[in-house]
Amino acid sequence: MRKGLTLVEVLVAMGLLVVLLGVAVRYFASTAELSRETQAKSELQDRVRMVMQVVSGDLQMAGARYWNSGTQNRAFVLPAGKVLTGTNGGAKDTLGLYYVTSLRAQGQACRRVAYGFQGDTLRRSDVNATPTSGSDCTEPPTAFQPLADGILALDIRYLCSDGTQKDTPDCGTGAYPRSTLVEVVGYSLTPVRSPGPATLTTVSGEQVSCPQGRACYALRQEVLMPNLKPLP
Repeated sequence: MRKGLTLVEVLVAMGLLVVLLGVAVRYFASTAELSRETQAKSELQDRVRMVMQVVSGDLQMAGARYWNSGTQNRAFVLPAGKVLTGTNGGAKDTLGLYYVTSLRAQGQACRRVAYGFQGDTLRRSDVNATPTSGSDCTEPPTAFQPLADGILALDIRYLCSDGTQKDTPDCGTGAYPRSTLVEVVGYSLTPVRSPGPATLTTVSGEQVSCPQGRACYALRQEVLMPNLKPLP
């Protein structure tokens, strides 16, 4: 009567087991890599959307000068010629603006906000410009803090009330920036197997190059600035 397995049968069984283990390892490794890549792209989109939300919120508030809380109402005077400033840095523009917000106490209502780059890190400054007395907002020193890494572009195109488009907020005599076209471009902080396009063209026609092996994501939005319309 036959007992046990022959050597050939054992070797065949071991071979099949090795093949099955190899397939399983490749499957789980591929699944893990796909999950990591999906997470990297999702984080990239969230980061770009966050930047757009913060920049858009500041631009919408630019020039607001009234503070209200219940029955209290105070009008601030914003620095002339400095309510909205900016430079054309190609795809990496700078931005500075003043506004008054009722979301803060009266002693911190007047804010001076600025944006600038350090490499591919977008930085933001939000400092108190409320005077201790009087109604004029002050000019405090800028204090930048990192807002987001891996940002290739913060490109701003200013749409003037006379129909022209500018790369800076200066619309000329008799006109003012009624809105802006804002584009934010970012790249994934970790490599991915399916990278984004090699180059992207921003709202002002600037070309930015996506780092090799990284996913890129661009978001464009028009932002209205109702507080910049001159008072009659």
